[in-house]
Amino acid sequence: MLNKKGWGLKEMLLLSGLLAIFLFIAIFYIYILYANFDKDVINKQYDNLENKLKNATEVYLDKYYEDTLTNDYVTISLKVLRAYGLDVDLYDYNGEPCNGYVRVNKSKAIVNIEPYISCEKYETSGYESWRE
Repeated sequence: MLNKKGWGLKEMLLLSGLLAIFLFIAIFYIYILYANFDKDVINKQYDNLENKLKNATEVYLDKYYEDTLTNDYVTISLKVLRAYGLDVDLYDYNGEPCNGYVRVNKSKAIVNIEPYISCEKYETSGYESWRE
């Protein structure tokens, strides 16, 4: 490859081609990582909204709910929580309001709280709008 005259044209083109391929692969993976990071940040924000709803429901169940929980699911809407002064601000990353409700039941002495939200660009899997 290397002689007294230096690199030849073939060697330089081969080396440049290999470097270009590695550069394109690196750019591709950086783009994929950035896109996934953005999605993770947005999904984490929606998880936080669901947790806000869940926490307000726990307060509602401890302080205000008078019936006994059973295996049957009880739906607690955002309107009910707000009526008891448990105002849960549900706004997505664009500042748009979200709707939501929580399904609650008790199985084997464990209270199961399942929050569901619906925003402009996100909806919890299994969300049913008639439960609002």
